[in-house]
Amino acid sequence: MIDTHITLSMELYQAIEQQAQMHGCSVSDEISSVLAASLNLSQDGLTEEFDDWEAASDEDWLRMEALLASEAKV
Repeated sequence: MIDTHITLSMELYQAIEQQAQMHGCSVSDEISSVLAASLNLSQDGLTEEFDDWEAASDEDWLRMEALLASEAKV
């Protein structure tokens, strides 16, 4: 675990503190939980983007194969 320090506005700290109390954990644990969830959302977005890129790449290869096959027939 790495120790770090952040500066929060009082309003943000109070909101996080309330969430932590509702979840029965410390403010530090709540912040870690929020950050981890945020990274998972980002990871899902990256996974989706990679899947889209891979599908487009496959489509490009299929088009290229079809083009080469049609040129070979000529």
